[in-house]
Amino acid sequence: NYRSYDVKSCTDIYECMKYRNMGFSLKDIQLLLKEGDNALLSSLLEKRSQELATEVTELLNTRELIENYRKELADLDRRLGKWYIEDCPDFYFRRQTKGLNYMDEASCESDGINLAEYAPKSSSLLELSPEYFKGDLSAFSWGHGISVDTDNDFMKDKKGFEKISGGRMFTAYLCLGGHYASEGDLINEFLRYYNEYKSGIPKAPVYGFRLRITLDETGERKDYFRFCVLASEEMNQIVV
Repeated sequence: NYRSYDVKSCTDIYECMKYRNMGFSLKDIQLLLKEGDNALLSSLLEKRSQELATEVTELLNTRELIENYRKELADLDRRLGKWYIEDCPDFYFRRQTKGLNYMDEASCESDGINLAEYAPKSSSLLELSPEYFKGDLSAFSWGHGISVDTDNDFMKDKKGFEKISGGRMFTAYLCLGGHYASEGDLINEFLRYYNEYKSGIPKAPVYGFRLRITLDETGERKDYFRFCVLASEEMNQIVV
């Protein structure tokens, strides 16, 4: 049950393997073997080189995303259960719910921008209004958020996003389980740290960037957040 090939067929197979190992498609390999001349070979080599350059750039960008996320999680673990005053950049908020109810325009996409496509640069974002801390457990919203650089605000003038001005912020890193938002479990947890900084409740919205979801040793889900509120308690919002 063996098949014998002549020398020409064997050399053609090796030629196929050469092009295949460079990532050429079967269609291009067939074209090269049947119709290939110097011009066609040079053209396909240039095309393949450009394709690889694009793939390398995409891979390097993906690696950068992974390394930045790893650093962010390392910072989270180091800072968990602590609070700081930090400089935070401006960010945009795509609101999707009021309480637990989805709004009519509840997608992550608006005006040609889909924030889900930017994850993990973008993240799930929880907004807690001052009324929430006064006992109105429906006064929160879930959505999606992304930070922007002042000199590279690619979100500028995009409709359907709220721009939240950054600055010096009170920041607390917390781990929460259960129905922490709708049942108000996080109120005392957040205020426990906030009241070390200032007594009372925040007078501006508090924004929680969810950084990680994992299961603990008992199988219970745990959500890890970086909660921020302007230290000056002056939160400027621009709805565009």
